[in-house]
Amino acid sequence: MNLKKFFTLTLALILILSFTANLIQAEPQKRDQKKEQKPQSALPRDIKALLEQGLASRQVKPDIPLNFSNLYILPARGIYIAIFVTKLKNADLEYTQKVTSGDNYQTEMDIFFQIYQLDSGTPKLYAENKANSIFSIPTAEYNPEEEHYYYLGYPLPSGKYLLAAALGNRTSKKLGTTYYEFEIPNFEEAYRNGQMETTSLFLLKNYEQLELQENYPNFKKDYFSWMILKAYPYGEMKLKPGEQPTLMFMIYGTKFDSNQRAQLEINYDIRKDGNKIVAFTPMKYDSPFIEQPIPIPSSKQVKITDDKGERIESKPLEPGNYELVINIKDLIGNTTLEKKIPFELIIE
Repeated sequence: MNLKKFFTLTLALILILSFTANLIQAEPQKRDQKKEQKPQSALPRDIKALLEQGLASRQVKPDIPLNFSNLYILPARGIYIAIFVTKLKNADLEYTQKVTSGDNYQTEMDIFFQIYQLDSGTPKLYAENKANSIFSIPTAEYNPEEEHYYYLGYPLPSGKYLLAAALGNRTSKKLGTTYYEFEIPNFEEAYRNGQMETTSLFLLKNYEQLELQENYPNFKKDYFSWMILKAYPYGEMKLKPGEQPTLMFMIYGTKFDSNQRAQLEINYDIRKDGNKIVAFTPMKYDSPFIEQPIPIPSSKQVKITDDKGERIESKPLEPGNYELVINIKDLIGNTTLEKKIPFELIIE
C-alpha cells in the first residue's frame, strides 16, 4: 500500500473511533423537542403527499424507474452509515448537453426521502431529508442505454426501517418513487454477547481521500463517500484474473490487549462449488478495521495422475461463479467467524 493510501485509511479509522461533529449536525431531528412544536418538513408538500399516499400499498410512480437493490452498512461511532444502492440508465435520468457543461452530458437530480421505523410493526416517521446532485459524463463516453450505480448515504442507528424515496429531474420535472424495507443490526451487541460480527464487506476498485468530510445525506454516481474516503465499489461483482480489488470492512466484538491492540488472524481463500481453488497466506492484524488487497488469480494448481505418474500442474481458471471465503479468528477472545463474498469471474 502506498503512503498516501495508508494515511487515508489511518485517518478514516481515527474518524470512526471519534466520530462527532459533522455527524451530529446531520443526525435526524431529535424527538425530544416540545410536543407542541412540529418540525418543518424538509420535503415539498406535493412530494411528501405522494410518498405518504403510496406508503401502505407500496404503490410506486414509475416515470423514473428508481429501485434500491442493495444496502451497505458502514461503521461510525455510536451509529451506522447506510448506503443505499440503485442502478439507473442514462436515458432515464435525461442527460443532456448544455452550453455551460462543456464537453459533457449532464443532469441535475433531486432525491427526496422519508425513513420510517418498523420495529413496532406500524410505520413511524423517523426522518425525512433531501439531496441535490449534478452528474456528468464525458461526451465521448456517453451512451443513453448505459447504466451506472448511484449511492444514497444517510446515518442511522440500528433497527428495522422502510425507505420511501422520490427521484426527480430538476429540468424536466419527471419523477419516480420507490419503497425499500431494510434492517441495520446492532453490531455492537456482538461484544456484549461474546461474539464477532462485521459490517458490510465490499470490494473496491479504488478509493481516494476527500478534501473535506462530507455531510449526509449525499447522492453519488459510481462511488459513495464514507468519512474522508471516496470509495468505488464493484457494483456488479464481476472480476477478471489479474485484478486486485481492496476488501474493506469493520469487525465488532473483538477483544483487545493491555495496549488496546487486537490480535486477529484471517485466512482468505477462493472457492468454486464449495471446493477450495486458491488459498492465500494467513494475515495478522492488530486493528478491527480491515483493508486487504485480494489478488484475483488466473490459474489454479491441479493434481494430475496418469501413466507418467503424479504431479501438480497449473491450469487456467474457468469463468463462472466463485466465492471469496474469509475466516476470522480472534486470538485473544478465542472466537471465530466465517464470511463469504460471491463474485463472477469474467475471462476475456
